[in-house]
Amino acid sequence: MRKAFLYISVILLCIGCSNENLDQELTSPYKQTSSNADSSAANTLDSLTLLKILINLPPSESDNKEYPDAGIPRLSIVTETLKDPEDEYTDIPALAIILKNGEIISDTMSLSIRGRGNTSFEMPKRSFKIELTDKVSLLGMPENRDWALLANYGDKTLLKNHIAFKLSEWLGASYTPRSQFIELFLNGGYRGVYQLTETVEVAKNRVNIPEQENSYLVEVDRKYRDDESVVINEREMAFRIHAPKDPTEETMDRLRLHLDSLERYLEYIHQDYTLALDSTPDNWFDIQDFVRHYWIQEFAKNTDAIPYTSVFFTWVAGSVIRMGPIWDFDMAFGVPAAQESPTGWYIRNYSWYRRLSKTPNVGDSIATYWEENRGVFEALPDSIGVFAEQISAAAENNYRCWKDILGNVNDDAHSKAYDTYAEAVEDLKSWVRERTRWIDDNL
Repeated sequence: MRKAFLYISVILLCIGCSNENLDQELTSPYKQTSSNADSSAANTLDSLTLLKILINLPPSESDNKEYPDAGIPRLSIVTETLKDPEDEYTDIPALAIILKNGEIISDTMSLSIRGRGNTSFEMPKRSFKIELTDKVSLLGMPENRDWALLANYGDKTLLKNHIAFKLSEWLGASYTPRSQFIELFLNGGYRGVYQLTETVEVAKNRVNIPEQENSYLVEVDRKYRDDESVVINEREMAFRIHAPKDPTEETMDRLRLHLDSLERYLEYIHQDYTLALDSTPDNWFDIQDFVRHYWIQEFAKNTDAIPYTSVFFTWVAGSVIRMGPIWDFDMAFGVPAAQESPTGWYIRNYSWYRRLSKTPNVGDSIATYWEENRGVFEALPDSIGVFAEQISAAAENNYRCWKDILGNVNDDAHSKAYDTYAEAVEDLKSWVRERTRWIDDNL
């Protein structure tokens, strides 16, 4: 790809004929500026034509030798500036195609791309958010405009978000983000294995709740930005409102009052947890959703879920809170170092989980749920092996590109070193087996 780009650059410098015929076939998604004073305008390829050429070029011979086709789709994105996104706020126009086994399997897609995540965007292998100009079905997933490219830099197996999503799906959650593994080429450079994932948003095929002022999609998020719609409850927990968009003060106050009332209820039963038998938590939560959500987070020992960030729930005024969908598990299943051990209770020691799990009815539901569904958790190591095999060749490419990850032990996300990708996968499988045994023995 790099050689091809240099070749095209030479052509652009030398070309002396008009690209009129090409222009007739292409419609630019970008604003084009022209000037009668620009005498060379008719003798140069416009930026869109250049992008069209670049985006349709397969990886160069040297790229294919260094990063051979691994059998999973490849997403190629070329930005209008030919530069990568530098922050989480600036949308850069771009074009993209998807390839499989060396063949283009998508139309050329117009989109914008920017960085995503807080801590994750500061890592060398960055995550991105893309917004397509038109709703498109990507790799069999329902059509939408908004998608995330998860780098999973902190996860040496590249699988933790995927297996958490699968757990949620297998356990019957009403919605779990769909995702597919891809290899990303950005502006001609190989960037590694990414997880092309649905974003958490209100939509018919995503979080399917009414789109109205008293219907909420909320994230517990201590890492919120000042420009986001956030309410703070009496316990100084931060709740970021994802829907409705641009909520009014009245809409925000309605949510704040409900969350404050919930906290007063939890404090009431905290005085004597048997009080919950008469004033039931199911007036506040969908208990089945709560228990399912609890077990996925507890099993994984997800550090974000205490809750710190990425803990979502929905609430329609007059109804109960429904936990989910789940999100963000790269810092789970044995990382960071403080949660490396597969033993010990974790999530139930914090916030809503701590108080509700002590009530007789919710506590009994938690125990019963494990007994009825432990087979799903017990089978997870076999599934991990299958998923790892599906991306093993791509993972080899990934760690050829990111040479310093497997052996890195210099930060919380990388607390253990591995010689090979297969060794990292086996360690994850071992952790999951140990976690299942510990819960069996201590429930």
